[in-house]
Amino acid sequence: MFVTHQLSIEEVNNLLSESFVRIFGNIVEHYPAAAISILKCRPFSDANSLVQAIYDVLDTLRVNEKESILQQYPDIFDSLFACYRPVILEKEAEETFSGTSQLSAEDKRKLMELNTRYKEKYGFPFIIGTKKNNVYNVFSEIMLRLQNSREDEIHRAIREVKNIVYLRVHDIIC
Repeated sequence: MFVTHQLSIEEVNNLLSESFVRIFGNIVEHYPAAAISILKCRPFSDANSLVQAIYDVLDTLRVNEKESILQQYPDIFDSLFACYRPVILEKEAEETFSGTSQLSAEDKRKLMELNTRYKEKYGFPFIIGTKKNNVYNVFSEIMLRLQNSREDEIHRAIREVKNIVYLRVHDIIC
């Protein structure tokens, strides 16, 4: 997102279109069209009004467009539980999901199995949009969401994308 400091809403509203898209182009993972779509909504009154504009863009997308967006998100478990990962990734895993270091090998295997089932069932990676997550909550969440219909899970995953949007925008705007 190429920002060295948080921007005020006034700075955001005064950005050249090219700079705005460069800064906000990945608010929705690999989907700069969201940033381009909300350019016309300026001026924003605050960070939340910008967030809402992106939510509105997401809400107007067709199901296949939403699926395409969901497929762009990284698989959070691939990096967490790679079989022969370096010790450094242990720290990254713990920062992503607290409690990761306490998982047994069997728990990790089960979580990877659930993740594989999720991707096979829905065609996109499991997405959860909070900054601090306990790995046991994630475990429960993926098991619960595996019970959803495809349509319900697309809706749910987009809600998680919206949570990520909220966090990303608030990381950029003070």
